[in-house]
Amino acid sequence: MKDIFPTPGGSVTVTDEMCDMNGHMNVRFYQTIPMDYEGNFYHSLGFGEDYISKGYSSFTIEQNISYLKECLKGEVLTPRFRMLNVNKKLYHYVCAICKENDEVAALVETVEIHIDMSIRKSSEMSDEIFKTMADMKKDHDLSAPYPFDIKLKIKSII
Repeated sequence: MKDIFPTPGGSVTVTDEMCDMNGHMNVRFYQTIPMDYEGNFYHSLGFGEDYISKGYSSFTIEQNISYLKECLKGEVLTPRFRMLNVNKKLYHYVCAICKENDEVAALVETVEIHIDMSIRKSSEMSDEIFKTMADMKKDHDLSAPYPFDIKLKIKSII
């Protein structure tokens, strides 16, 4: 999956606390793993503390999760990311939650909107942030073709 999802996050081991009464990882962790173990994904987009301190951020506005394989206690999971699309206000990416054997356990597809925190409204991202994301998308497009259905869409400008 490394060739389809080029940007890795940090790995996590499924614990007892993450499992529900069915003995597998509870659905809420499929949403938190991409956020909590994203490694440097958001920083690589330019959303570090410096950018946040300038009064900008991004909010999730849409998300689709496809559950493909059960995740059981003791399994090691690694989120891997791929930028699918970007425009001046929105970016669309997918996180594959991968098992150690490289199987995709879940796909977490997300659309985020760039926010000017001083007015708490959407705004165009800086040229620097946009270029970083557009370059990442171009790099990811050069990796292996994306074999999964894309459920969400944003208007493309690149």
